[in-house]
Formats: sequence, C-alpha cells, structure tokens
Amino acid sequence: MGADAAPEPIDPTSAGDNTLAATPKPAVAAPDAADTQKKRPVWRANKWFKLSAAALVILALVAYAMRNVVLGTPTAVVAATSGELVQTVVASGRVISPQRVSLALQATGRVIRVAVVEGQTVQQGQLLIELDNSDSRASLAQASANVAQAQARLRQLGELNQPQAAQALAQAQATAGQALKALERNRALVLQGFMSQASLDDAQRALDVATSQVVSAQALAKSSTPSGSDAALAQAALAQAIAGRQLASAKVAQGEVLAPSSGVLITRNVEVGDIVQPGKALMVLAAAGQTQLLIQIDEKNLSKIALGQAALGSADAYANQRFDAVVAYINPGVDATRGSVEVKLA
Repeated sequence: MGADAAPEPIDPTSAGDNTLAATPKPAVAAPDAADTQKKRPVWRANKWFKLSAAALVILALVAYAMRNVVLGTPTAVVAATSGELVQTVVASGRVISPQRVSLALQATGRVIRVAVVEGQTVQQGQLLIELDNSDSRASLAQASANVAQAQARLRQLGELNQPQAAQALAQAQATAGQALKALERNRALVLQGFMSQASLDDAQRALDVATSQVVSAQALAKSSTPSGSDAALAQAALAQAIAGRQLASAKVAQGEVLAPSSGVLITRNVEVGDIVQPGKALMVLAAAGQTQLLIQIDEKNLSKIALGQAALGSADAYANQRFDAVVAYINPGVDATRGSVEVKLA
C-alpha cells in the first residue's frame, strides 16, 4: 500500500451540534524509570536531617530549661563578718543663722539715704540708714566750740594768770616793805620832834594797806596754781563742755543706723523720704557666723543622740549632695505637744 495520507483538518463550523472539537495538546514524554529511582533517596536524606536537627534543638532547649532542677538554683554567697550594729535616725529641719538683729532708729526724722539693699553682705560699722539731722550737727559744732573755749581758758590760766599773780604778789610785798621802812623812819622823826603825829599815822595806814595787798596777792597767786580754785573751775568748765559735745555727738549718731556686726541683710522696710519713728524695725540683719540645722527628733530616739555625734545633712534642692555635721545642742526639755526634742547640728 502506499503511504497514509495526512488527516485533513476539521472545520468546527461544519460539525453538527453534537460534535465537540478537541484542541490538540503537545505530547509529554513519560519519565524514565531509572531517573525516578535515582532522585528519591536524596529527598529522603534531607528530610531525616532536618528532623534530627529540630529534635536536637528541642532537646537543648528542654535541657537548658531544666538545668536548675537537675543542677540546683545558683545562689550568691556572702562571707559573714562581725561588726557594730549601726542605727540611723532621720529627721528634717531648717537652717538657722547664729542670730537675727532687728535694726531701728532712736530718733524721729526723715530718711535721706538708704545705703544697702536686701541680700547685700555688710561689714560691722557700715552705714545702713541716714536721717536728716542738720540740727544735731549744728549742736555738735557748737559743743565742739565750747570745748575749745574751755581748753583755751585752762591754757590761759597757766600761761598768763599764774605769772601775773606771782608778779602782783612780788609788787605788793615790795610796797609793804617800803611802807614799813617809811613808818619806822617817821616814828624816829616824831620822837625827835621833826614830824607831827599825823605824819606817823599816815605812814601806819600806808603800811596796813600794803600788808592787805600782800595778803590778797598771796591768795590770788595760790588760786592760780595748778591745784588752786581757778584751775579747778577751768577744769570743771572743760569737763562740762566735753560732756555737751558727747551729748551732741550722741544725737548725731541717733540719726544713723550702723551695722552692729558683719552679716547679710535679709529684710528692708524703709525707703528714702520716709518719716520714721523711734523703735520701729526698719531692717533685719542675719549676723555672720557658723550656721546650724535645727531639727526635731522623736523622743523615742533621744537615747541614740549625743553631743559631738557625727551626722550627715542634705538639702531638698540638692538631695544627692551630703555634708558633714555635728550635734552641738540638745534641748533638755521635750515638746509635750509633738513629743519631740529640739536638736541643733553645727
């Protein structure tokens, strides 16, 4: 027979309604039996390797989780030592300055100067407040002039009066000597009949006057000596003038407020132009010195506190900082209301 002819293509439109046209698919070659047998052992080996690794991981996790059960729980060991038992008492308090001084004036007046401000550090004797005290200063100038006058009077007594009194005494004694000689000469002449009795009486009267002048000059010279009455009066006048000057100085000082000690000005209640009254507190000064901590200790802890005992302090604003302190004072009384004892730390 001859070669088979190729099948003719079928037109799907020419088929009847019950005819289904099939689309031709490419042919797939069947796997070779030898290749299938070679690939199957490699896949099984990989599977068993993965399962074994997973099992080992699980066993390791279980062993790690059960380590404390098998080996026991590890515990930190601390070596035991012997020592004193330390008890701590904690208390709160406040910082106090050694002293606070309220400053006021002793006189009434108008403020013309306030030399400091709040928070300023001042030194002892520094001017803080000044009043208008022109009247007091004028009185002081007058008193100083009186002192100078009394001192000049005392100096004049030694430089002028005392030499004058000595010269007056010498002159009176010389006059009395001449009067005595004249009286003796006149008496001799009266006995000889050359002079009358009246002349003798005049000579006697001259002698009496000269004698009285000598006595007066002696008293004046005595009073002019450094231990005499004139010197005493001059000394008293000088002392009185000095006292007047001191009074005037005190009045001037009353118009000024000076710092009684070094410290920090913490309060100021006065301004320039204010009219102040005596005794009114105008400033408060915290005196310089070692500050202290005033704390309240519960009375049940009183037995644990002693003078000179070391302590540690801190401020709320700087809680991480510590500073050393020492117990400096323990109040002997207990506050019955709060049941606490006042303690001061230096």
